[in-house]
Amino acid sequence: MINLGSIFVKSPFKPLREHMKKVHESVAPLAPFMDALHEGNDDRLKQLRLEIQEAEEAADQIKNDIRNHLPHSLFLPIDRRDLLAVLDMQDSIADTAQDISDLLELRKMKLPNEMRPDLMNYVGVIEKACSLGYSISVDFEALVESGFGKHHTEKIVTMIDEVGQVESEADDLENQLIRKLFQMETEMNAVDVVFWYQLFGQIGDIADYTEKMANRLRLLVAK
Repeated sequence: MINLGSIFVKSPFKPLREHMKKVHESVAPLAPFMDALHEGNDDRLKQLRLEIQEAEEAADQIKNDIRNHLPHSLFLPIDRRDLLAVLDMQDSIADTAQDISDLLELRKMKLPNEMRPDLMNYVGVIEKACSLGYSISVDFEALVESGFGKHHTEKIVTMIDEVGQVESEADDLENQLIRKLFQMETEMNAVDVVFWYQLFGQIGDIADYTEKMANRLRLLVAK
């Protein structure tokens, strides 16, 4: 665990970046988790759920440390409230990943085989959005340290735009999955259909929260 007390003397952005790293680590196992679910590999499923849980708990610890150590007055071009808003959005990503894995590990629901490639594509796009979010957090730290230099600013804005594009792609994939779900609902357990409908939305929430985090940083860059 990083020494937040010493880091805050220099910058609060290092622990914020470390938090987003753990957030990404909570999302990255979702694709192999879905594979294990559909293969009926319960041991692998439990192992991956534990990885997601441990990453989420580590993110929570960093989040609490940031809140406890963050000075009320920051001698930086960033308002404390803006920093905490970004932190909350990042934390929502990890919370959502854990909620998804917890439900599916408890209630092992499989989709029809015809829908499995679409689900894996969807989850892959969600992970891409989160990975971009982590890259933005790394570069945002460099941006602040550079005094909001033009080169770093343009790079950040380009990545933020890309997150928006990936989130739109995720929305399209979610809608396609929902249409297929309803087309095949007579072949499925009715309760499973309801849960999967909700889960598709939760998976999409990961991209939504990432986009909101990125757009919040866009406002800070534009100030």
